[in-house]
Amino acid sequence: MSHFLRNPSCLLVQTTKRRRYETLSTRTKSQFQWMNMEIICIILLMITSYVHAEVTCTNDANCLYSYATTLSVDCSSRDLKIPPCFNKTSDIVAINLRNNKFHHVPDNMPRNIEFLDLSHNNISDNTSLQKYKRLRHLNLDCNNIKADSFQNVTRMSNLQFLSLKGNFKDFDGYPNNLLAGFVSLYHLRINGLPQGNFADMFPNKAYSLKILDVSGFDGSCSISRLNGSMFDKFNLTHLNLSHCNLMHIEKGSVASQRHLQFLDASYNERLGFRGFQSIAHDLQNSTIKVLKLKKVHCTFGLGTILLLNHTAYLNKTLLEELYLDSNRLEIIETGVITYHLPKSLRFLSLGDNKLDNGIYVLEVSALQNLQTLNVSFQIFSHNNYFEGCYDYHQSCHISPESKMNTNEGERGEYPRYFNSVSSGFSLKPPKFTFYFPKNLTTILANNMKLQFSVGELFFGQCNITHIHFQNNFIYEMNGPTSGCNKLMYIDFSNNYCRNFTPHMLKIQTQLKVLNFSRNDLGHIFQNDNKGEMLGSNLKLAVLSLHDNKITTLPRNVFINNSMIKILNVSHNRLDTWNVDLRHMHQLQLFDLSYNLISELNESTIDLLPKHTQFNISFLGNPLSCVCKNLFFFNWIHNNDLSRFIRLSETKCVYNNGSSLPLRNLPEILDILRKDCSSYSVIIILASSFICITTSFIVYRIIYRYRWKILYLYYLIKRVIFPENKKTIRKKFYESDVFISYADKQRGFVVNMAKELENKGFKVRIHDRDFIPGVDIAENITIAIHSSRRIILIMTSDFLKSQWCMFELNMARMESLYSREGVNCLLIILLEKSVVKEMPRSLLDIIESKSYLEYPDDNDDNDSLQSLSVFWRNLEDAVSDTEHNQEIVNDG
Repeated sequence: MSHFLRNPSCLLVQTTKRRRYETLSTRTKSQFQWMNMEIICIILLMITSYVHAEVTCTNDANCLYSYATTLSVDCSSRDLKIPPCFNKTSDIVAINLRNNKFHHVPDNMPRNIEFLDLSHNNISDNTSLQKYKRLRHLNLDCNNIKADSFQNVTRMSNLQFLSLKGNFKDFDGYPNNLLAGFVSLYHLRINGLPQGNFADMFPNKAYSLKILDVSGFDGSCSISRLNGSMFDKFNLTHLNLSHCNLMHIEKGSVASQRHLQFLDASYNERLGFRGFQSIAHDLQNSTIKVLKLKKVHCTFGLGTILLLNHTAYLNKTLLEELYLDSNRLEIIETGVITYHLPKSLRFLSLGDNKLDNGIYVLEVSALQNLQTLNVSFQIFSHNNYFEGCYDYHQSCHISPESKMNTNEGERGEYPRYFNSVSSGFSLKPPKFTFYFPKNLTTILANNMKLQFSVGELFFGQCNITHIHFQNNFIYEMNGPTSGCNKLMYIDFSNNYCRNFTPHMLKIQTQLKVLNFSRNDLGHIFQNDNKGEMLGSNLKLAVLSLHDNKITTLPRNVFINNSMIKILNVSHNRLDTWNVDLRHMHQLQLFDLSYNLISELNESTIDLLPKHTQFNISFLGNPLSCVCKNLFFFNWIHNNDLSRFIRLSETKCVYNNGSSLPLRNLPEILDILRKDCSSYSVIIILASSFICITTSFIVYRIIYRYRWKILYLYYLIKRVIFPENKKTIRKKFYESDVFISYADKQRGFVVNMAKELENKGFKVRIHDRDFIPGVDIAENITIAIHSSRRIILIMTSDFLKSQWCMFELNMARMESLYSREGVNCLLIILLEKSVVKEMPRSLLDIIESKSYLEYPDDNDDNDSLQSLSVFWRNLEDAVSDTEHNQEIVNDG
């Protein structure tokens, strides 16, 4: 009966058979029925067990196969409960089954695998591991493996890497000979158990083990105390004891590890610098290279001091890297750096402390081989919680075992003969002198909260190439700097700097990366019309000026920086771009994002580089979908769209406020072409007509009043610039007569001038009396304005001479405007036929009879008489002061 309850299908078969043989006798039917039902159930059970036995793997795991040097399979994070199906004779070398739901180690994997990752599963049964004898790398982190069950795993002689973090959760110590069969083990990762002795895991010396990681960073570690027997069976090169809640390290605990190169005891907040003292004592005869003691003090409490007795014996090592970050370190005792830190030190990290100024600052130069110095995050604000460390006097400074037997230095108190050094600065920018180790190349000084103005800087023995100085408050740097001219990388971002003079970068000819972002240097660069700020940095390849409140940049601000590859001016207030970048043939990325640029015209685009590697970003700018930008959008459309960074997220805005991303660029172009085509022709024709009409009207006005305009120009010029002694206006006339003539009549004019001068008149002619060095037109206006009478020797040559006509028209303007209409002109007709050639504008002078005719030479008697009359009339005309006498030709 129980058999049927386990198999409900058998009941159904019983009912069917009973109906088929109901005609037989009751006893015969019953016996036959039971016999058949037994056979059928047996067959069903066999089928069921067969199916169950075969469903041990799945072909639907969707694993990733890769082949570089060896064939590997990645089946991680597939939510698998049944392992994938593998060919046991395949050449798969590595299998990753991380982060699934296995309860036991799969037994269907290829027997020749060497790398197996089963971390982050629910494995409690690990008996199948012994099948994989060639396994060299095994990761079983974060499973449910028990120490006693793992102890049964033997004969894994080839295994070199074993990780058991997150297992052995209910054990306080390690079972004896836990890893007895792992004779080739090189790297072991395991939880640090409270009462565990690492030596108990091995029956004999385990000199093959070189790396031991018991850190609680990615597992759990509760080792409160180290003693001398824990590492006796090992010959380690790397030991990680971080995050282990260590409170005390006995002297001699790691003294046996003579070949130790790396030791990390960081984040043991109750250990204190007394742990440093024990470690330094044990490592004096070792080959230690890297020592990490970060945060061995609590986050909150009094500032700590690093004393000489803490670092004793350390100078006997060849230590290369020392990390003392996050220890509330405020003062370093004089002599610690000079005498106790080894000269082999290359990297020193003192970040996240409370360091003040002190003599130890000058001692840094004694570390001759130091290459990198980290002093970032000084006096840094932490969150207001105490991380379970309440009584810092006991937990951070005084070990419970030595509370009653420690001297003053071991209690962690400040010696009475030490005084902190003031860190105040004068109002005047001080002159700094820094002496760095000769091999120092990198300084990390971020987030130090330095607040002062930097003046002159001097560096001695400076070979620094990289300076990280962001997130401080250096609001002014005036310079100059000297002594440090090998800088290649400067990060001066987020310093609230408002003034930065070119002197600071003048000697940095090797500079390649300059980060000035998140400052207030917009006004400095927008006035740099000649590119002087970066004029000496010819090798500059990366320049970042984002977040500097830049509103405009002059055309030649980067004229000297042709090797720039990355230029970032994003997150500023630029509404136009007029900077010439055509000389930057190596420019690869130009970030113009998040500014105020709405339009880019053809002249702006012409200033950009033309090479194919050039990329640009307009993201976050309020680009306008208007006709003015049609050329810009066509330029984008005609180029490779991949050159425009995040173009699909860049938007343009229409006048009605709607916007479209530029990934719909063809649609935008169609809309703009339709909107702009109906107005473009009209606008062009109307503009052309207005320009032509205006130009014609202006031309006619200027031509009609050209002489008046010229006269007023020279008259105003003499009034505005009276200080010129050559052109000063006199109150009285300097000469009686100014004679205007053509060059062919020069002989006649010279004789006339002599005749008039013999009679006491002052005569001015251009060949003799014009002022040297003064413009001809200005000389003419001076002569006309300073003469009582202007005589014009009228000939056909006179009418053809440009300067003679200029003199005639200037004289007419003089009589009309400066002399209130009084005629000062006198024309002498040297040729009678010239009247016919004169233009109509001059006939009014002839009609006013303000002229004299020079007599002909045909009749000698008449000519002599006429000539004497001519000279008498000329003398009367010149001597007339009223300028209104009519001169009549008597001949």
